[in-house]
Amino acid sequence: AVGVMALLIVLALMTGLQGELRDRIVGSAAHVYVLKAGGLGEADEEVRKVRAVPRVVAAAPVVLGLGLAKSAGGSQFLTIKGVDPSLEPGVTNVGRSMLSGSLDALTPVEGAMAGIILGKDLAQKLGVSLGDGVDVLTPEGTLTPFGVSARQRAFTVVGVFGLGLFEYDSSYGFVHVSVAERLLDRDRPDLMEVKVDELFAAPQVAQTI
Repeated sequence: AVGVMALLIVLALMTGLQGELRDRIVGSAAHVYVLKAGGLGEADEEVRKVRAVPRVVAAAPVVLGLGLAKSAGGSQFLTIKGVDPSLEPGVTNVGRSMLSGSLDALTPVEGAMAGIILGKDLAQKLGVSLGDGVDVLTPEGTLTPFGVSARQRAFTVVGVFGLGLFEYDSSYGFVHVSVAERLLDRDRPDLMEVKVDELFAAPQVAQTI
């Protein structure tokens, strides 16, 4: 009885740990990434096409780039991820991992400063919280008579997330996809994230796409 009990406890712990790690890793990223030669073009149309593929649950356009975040508390390099707040929660768990604020706050408002959502560890390193200001510099600068000037934009922190993975919580900043396109000098999204109904079906769905 003691031996069986010990075996059941160990199996339960291992199964629970495996499930927790899988949910954190898979929930932080998409199942399939779609890139297209020449760019995605009309993002809404491309999303509609991919959503029509069997077993695809959700799809969302994404812009990715690198930058430097500066605040009164310090500066940190970050990965800028431009997302559509209405589509991103269907692909990743970031919408359910908000510690403060919400993804909807990324939607641009005319006359207001653009919003940014930071990972909890990144926000801690910068010494900022909800409502604070952050300046983001990117290497995609403006050409001037004196050379290339780094592009800089001021943001308001409208949310803090905690996905439970240090890679994301310490280095990612989410902005609206349209804001990311201007900040990173893009004219269309870089790629599309796709979620399927069953993780292990991802290779088959990717081949179909």
